[in-house]
This record gives sequence, structure tokens and C-alpha cells, in this order.
Amino acid sequence: MQFSEDDKKRLFGFYNPAIEVYGAGDVRALRWSEYTGQQERFRVLAEVGIEQGVSVLDVGCGFGDLYRYLKEQYADVSYLGLDINPHMIEVARKKYREASFETADFGTWAGGPYDFVLASGALSFKIPNYRDIYFGYIKKMFETARVAVAFNMLDSRHHIDDDTFATYDPEEMHAFCLGLTPRVEMRERYLRQDFTVYLYR
Repeated sequence: MQFSEDDKKRLFGFYNPAIEVYGAGDVRALRWSEYTGQQERFRVLAEVGIEQGVSVLDVGCGFGDLYRYLKEQYADVSYLGLDINPHMIEVARKKYREASFETADFGTWAGGPYDFVLASGALSFKIPNYRDIYFGYIKKMFETARVAVAFNMLDSRHHIDDDTFATYDPEEMHAFCLGLTPRVEMRERYLRQDFTVYLYR
């Protein structure tokens, strides 16, 4: 499954105006409400088992700020960021010239494998058939990972589900992920409206 051209137009129409208003240095340009929340999500994602010397694929990388977090904690991590939005990738390449970024729809991307595949916020923008597309992403993320996958989602118990934001039930996600691997770990309570899922090989 992949994004249609209409899906892309809707996605770009949501994010690109915010980039123009707030600029690349402000997390609000990515529709995050605050910097500390972004960093907390990164911390929980990295606790899947990131360590020195591993390779990381960042699906839906935005401005590539997860790269900065990982490099500050683990100096020799090998990183590739993917995003479907070329404007995001343009900004990411300017911010982090030493990192690698590609404009790609992960649904049709043919690269890999990587030790770890991470996604922060990439499964939260609602499009038609979002469940088919994003659940397909999760399956492909697991297929691409040598060691583990970590991704966060908006919690349907605490976050509004509307025309823009897709939310998920943690128990349902746990059951779906058990169909991919018996080694599933759920992380909750770090932020009220989020939960994170770890999938291990």
C-alpha cells in the first residue's frame, strides 16, 4: 500500500504552511506542540535497544531531528531518514549535512535492511485507508529490521480522533503486532496521549 497523489497533496497542505510560519527550528512546524514532548518520544523510541554502532532507519523523519538526538546519545550510529515530503527532506539535508536522507514513500521503498527501524509521528496523519496503509508500513518495518522496530501512535483513550489525526487502541495494536512476532512490548504513561510499541526479532 502507498500514498495516493491526493493523499500526498493533503499531507503537504497540512505540514508545508506550518513550515513557512514557524521555520525549521520550531517543532510546531511538524505539528508537535512542544520540544520536550518531541524529545520524550525520541527517548522512548531509543530505549528499544539502540546502542553504539547500530544502523537506524527513520521512517517519516520530518526534519531529521531524531538523528540529532541519536548522535548526541550514540556517536557512531549509522542513520538514514525517509520522508514522503520533499520539503521536509530539503530542510533535513540543510540542518544535518552529514546525515543521509531520501524522499520516499516507505510503502514502495526498496532499501534495507537496518538493525533498527523507528517511526515517530509517522502513523498519525489521517488519510483514506490509513489503517491499511499504516498497518502495511508496520509489517514492512518489521521485515526491514534485523533487530527491532519501535514506533509511536496517538492513544485513542486520550487524544481526539478526527479528520486530521488517527488514533489507535493499544490493546488492538498489541494483538495486531503479536501476529508479526511474539516479542512485543508496549510503552505507556510517558506522555498522556501517546503509546510506543517495540517489536523484536
